[in-house]
Amino acid sequence: MLLVILLWTYVTITTYLMGYCFIHVILSRGEKKLAGTNKGKTKKEQRYRIKSHKNYIITGVVLTTVYAQIFSLFSGIDLAENILLVAICVVIATYYRVELREDLADLTRRLKSEGNIFLYAAVFLIMAYATSHGIMHYDSDLYHAQSIRWIEEFGVVKGLGNLHVRLAYNSSAFALSALYSMAFLGGQSYHVMAGFLALILGWQCLDIKHIIVRKHFILSDFARIAAIYYLFTVLDEIVSPASDYFLASLVFYIIISWLDLNVVHEKSYVPYIHLALLGVFAVTIKLAAAPLLLLSLVPIYKLMRNRDRHKMKVLGVSVLFALLIVAPFLIRNVLISGWLVYPVTFIDLFNVSWKIPKGLAQYDALEIKTFGRGFSDVVKYGNAPLSVWFPTWFKGLLTFDKGIILLDIVSIVIYLLMAGLFLGTHFEKKATKENKVFSISHRTMLNQIDFMAIGGTMIICLLFWFNSAPLIRYGIDMHFLPQRSYAEEWL
Repeated sequence: MLLVILLWTYVTITTYLMGYCFIHVILSRGEKKLAGTNKGKTKKEQRYRIKSHKNYIITGVVLTTVYAQIFSLFSGIDLAENILLVAICVVIATYYRVELREDLADLTRRLKSEGNIFLYAAVFLIMAYATSHGIMHYDSDLYHAQSIRWIEEFGVVKGLGNLHVRLAYNSSAFALSALYSMAFLGGQSYHVMAGFLALILGWQCLDIKHIIVRKHFILSDFARIAAIYYLFTVLDEIVSPASDYFLASLVFYIIISWLDLNVVHEKSYVPYIHLALLGVFAVTIKLAAAPLLLLSLVPIYKLMRNRDRHKMKVLGVSVLFALLIVAPFLIRNVLISGWLVYPVTFIDLFNVSWKIPKGLAQYDALEIKTFGRGFSDVVKYGNAPLSVWFPTWFKGLLTFDKGIILLDIVSIVIYLLMAGLFLGTHFEKKATKENKVFSISHRTMLNQIDFMAIGGTMIICLLFWFNSAPLIRYGIDMHFLPQRSYAEEWL
């Protein structure tokens, strides 16, 4: 446990500094001058202020993961990469020493005044204990730990997937684990990053205590409750470097943050771009997160509406960042398996000598789907219709999981009904008052689009999971469909 605490201290410092530098550089360059004020003067648009220091850390996680993946293309991840990372962080800390001192002093004051410092410390210690003890996931013994070891020793190995197809399941989480595993200290790899992502989610869930002050729930509180339940269910498993835990923690973080923005009617497009890029990063952890890319439509809408030169520049830079996040992941895929996204075979762009045979890749994908449905006979159940596999699959679920699936169905129906009633009510009111059918207020429509986006995306995630490989542990982070009371807005 002490070793986990030491490693997490190192991870927190490096990711915080990397994220702090990146966000400050981007936001400072994102300022623009606005002309045409009442006095004919120009002024700077007020820069968006990051409201949570956790955003620096999670941004740093993305940056260090991309960093590790890039270096893995040329060599193994060992002491040299960590020395360079520390050197970069020293430069950042020196350059921003004044800002960092003020920022951290403000954070300390806030934590002390709100009494959060003990809660954050308690979550830190609980997660550290869980990460140092527990049950190793079966797939981690099969290929997760081995994939990380290959990255530590050699980086990318051409055609490695031909040795064992499971080694072709490239995940950016493995490169991140290799960077912070400290295998160069003595040969043993310390897998602490799944627990670290769970720690960040645990800290994100602490805001649920504000219910006591508010005396009522807000939408994101329900997401936090679902996340807390998830953390308790996997507390004895996050010792494992399985990509499932990385993905679930990140998805919950994105959902909670998005709903927080929806609750406060956030107008700036900056935090939405940030969350959309986190969604892109989630796809590099596991392909099951692909539907999260739909969340990108919200910042795109915000930028395209009343677009100007500055907004188009922001959009272009955002797309560039998305490409930089995903490019090392795709390159690693091609080098390991010969496929752009293994085991997806309909994207067939490369004809390299180390390419895993197409038939083998298709069978592997079918095997995953069959296993997710609770069967082992790929020939019989791989392409079986719903009526054949669903009854057996549902019967095999635990009682609690059956209840969750049924609640998912009910939630979808309620979501669609409430969304329809909301839009219909506003259309009717505006049509009566102004004789214009499409005259919903801009602020109301934007907030509704935000909510529709997150709710609709989660529904699509659920359907994607159900249609691909409906194993409960693959989709536990998708079984949260936010609902909302529209009573106030109808009034």
